[in-house]
Amino acid sequence: MSREQERVRRRLEQNPIVECNRIQRKYYPELFSRFTKVKDPRNQSYIDYSTKTMLGTLYYKCIGGISSMQEMTRKFNDDKIVENLYAFLGDTKKDYLPHGVTVNEFLERVSPEELEEIQKDLAYTMIRRKTFDDARVLKKWQIIIDGTELDEGYQTKNDFYLSRCYNRGESNEFTKYHRSVLEAKLYLGHDLVCSIASETIQNSEEYISQSDDRVKQDCESKAFVRLAEKIKKRFPRLPVIITADGLYVTQRVLQICKDYGWDYIIRYKEGCAASIEQEYRALPEKENAGDGIEYQNQIPFGAFDVNLIYYKEKKSAGRQGREGN
Repeated sequence: MSREQERVRRRLEQNPIVECNRIQRKYYPELFSRFTKVKDPRNQSYIDYSTKTMLGTLYYKCIGGISSMQEMTRKFNDDKIVENLYAFLGDTKKDYLPHGVTVNEFLERVSPEELEEIQKDLAYTMIRRKTFDDARVLKKWQIIIDGTELDEGYQTKNDFYLSRCYNRGESNEFTKYHRSVLEAKLYLGHDLVCSIASETIQNSEEYISQSDDRVKQDCESKAFVRLAEKIKKRFPRLPVIITADGLYVTQRVLQICKDYGWDYIIRYKEGCAASIEQEYRALPEKENAGDGIEYQNQIPFGAFDVNLIYYKEKKSAGRQGREGN
């Protein structure tokens, strides 16, 4: 960690909101003005809070790591917080910030496409900056693909919730429901990422009798098809390397990457595509790239030839290494 990074870390620990404000003003100062331009779907005769205040309140909820609207309403019901957030947003101060219910009702009606346009513009702004060029690999941008669970409980709240059965077939069997999305994040280096697209992960009754791992792989693979289409549409000429875990070692995912002209780095997970491991293990000799690093190119996987690297990560003294590929 450089001295500058160490200073940033200390400032974040001391006052995370102030430091996040500084970063936002430096890299995307037009954020709040973009909030103002979002079309307001509400009846103009019954509006207490502007679109900037509604979206800005939600923005600071996320920065503060607040997990629910109810918690947001409670924590933001403070004179000093109200004063500070209105000052940060540059909006006319009121006695209160929007209630969580009000924000939810607003989000149900606002156009997702308008919010996605802000997301796209923010990403393009980061890409155009020379500041982050060193994060590229072979002059291509890494896009990290991963599922994120937003909510979990014993009741389903809408049709997008997935089910997960625990203790199947036993007397204490029960089901929990969760809402999950597949996220695409642009890697900018120094542990900094920028979300560029999201897609709801869905399942159906056809998965009821299948294992959780099988359901997870199939659901996320199908969501990746829809997510990849969004990424290609928003960033048609962006040189891309898809970075993902073993759930995406499938013919369908590799075909999409080929069709879109993307490279990919996928961490192989044992059991996801058994034929790859079988072919690799069967080779009498492997290429060597250094201490504990083996590789082999052109391993057949259906219609594709894949390149595999097998290594053991070294940790500092007292910590065990781990294998990866």
